[in-house]
Amino acid sequence: MSAETVDTAAAAAPRPGSVRVHVRAALRRAAPALALFAAIRLAGAMCTALWAWHTGRHPRNLLGATWDSNWYLSVARYGYGSPTPHRMWPPDPLADLAFFPLYPGLIRGVSTALPIGALSAGLLLAWTAAAVAAWGIFAVGAHLHGRRAGTFLVALWALLPHAVIESLSYTEPLLTALAAWALYALLTDRPLWAGALAALAGLARPNGLAVAAAVLVVVGVRTWRRGRDGPVPRQERPLWHY
Repeated sequence: MSAETVDTAAAAAPRPGSVRVHVRAALRRAAPALALFAAIRLAGAMCTALWAWHTGRHPRNLLGATWDSNWYLSVARYGYGSPTPHRMWPPDPLADLAFFPLYPGLIRGVSTALPIGALSAGLLLAWTAAAVAAWGIFAVGAHLHGRRAGTFLVALWALLPHAVIESLSYTEPLLTALAAWALYALLTDRPLWAGALAALAGLARPNGLAVAAAVLVVVGVRTWRRGRDGPVPRQERPLWHY
């Protein structure tokens, strides 16, 4: 092996403390897919805004204060056990226990830290989560079958018949982001990251528990196989790799 080949391999190997460099490189790799996702969802949001104006509503209220969004906003503002939001059903102060705490907790944190209200904070979080979810979906597809597959998956997710929910102040974008990156962490053998993301998914929505169960099964099977086959030699890797 030539000295030039050795130097190239050494430069390509992950180095401790280079998290920011790797994240920037991954983001540049996903940039075309994310731009496509943003264009598709922007078109969808414009259609929603036109419909809001047509029906006499403000687009921000339609996107950020519709159905379940009102429950999350109520929990963020007043906590659990508060009076039922206006015109919402059922009229039971305990009904808000059906809405998991991660998203309203984030809304409260963002609206406290930034000079914006809870409604705007909810939309900011939902749109950010949708972009992070698109990035995670691309990462999974690109890891398994290349960039073209990753980009196709992102476009497919953005064009689903119910994709309008990705522009609303709902928890689906947050759950999708956590699930996608938990799957990527499993695929790249980062069980601690997968477990942490799965735990957060379980705090976001009821079906987030399925993400946690899937991670537990995969980690359990891998642990059993490694115990059966004996210890697997492991190269020294930075802490963030796990």
